[in-house]
Amino acid sequence: MRLHTENKLIETEDIKIKCGIFQGDSLSPLLFCICLIPLTEQLNRLTTGYENHTTKTKISHLLNIDDLKLIAKSEEELQKQLQIVKNFSDDIHMEFGLEKCAKIAFKRGRLVHSINLVTDINREIQELEQGKTYK
Repeated sequence: MRLHTENKLIETEDIKIKCGIFQGDSLSPLLFCICLIPLTEQLNRLTTGYENHTTKTKISHLLNIDDLKLIAKSEEELQKQLQIVKNFSDDIHMEFGLEKCAKIAFKRGRLVHSINLVTDINREIQELEQGKTYK
């Protein structure tokens, strides 16, 4: 493991993980959110998402239990966010369940149809169909 601090690099021997945390374990949601703090920082640096007009803060993503939701103003912003998520997941060898992913687009509060997002050559995130439920 490598840890970069302001002044130096701390490196350990390989850490062998023999067992993970099971889904449903009370620590699972907390550890998921903690592990994704570096991804949160990368997404925040993009300065994409929606701006709260009263506080002037931007919201680009939400983490809840074991779920990541990306929020963008345009297809281009969403594509940038997806590239960050893909690079991050590739770097840490973590697979996101893209088969459960969906995309939905609103314009002025109304559901609109838009193009599907291609994450890489083999994967495409489909637009959410009206009336279909995704969990």
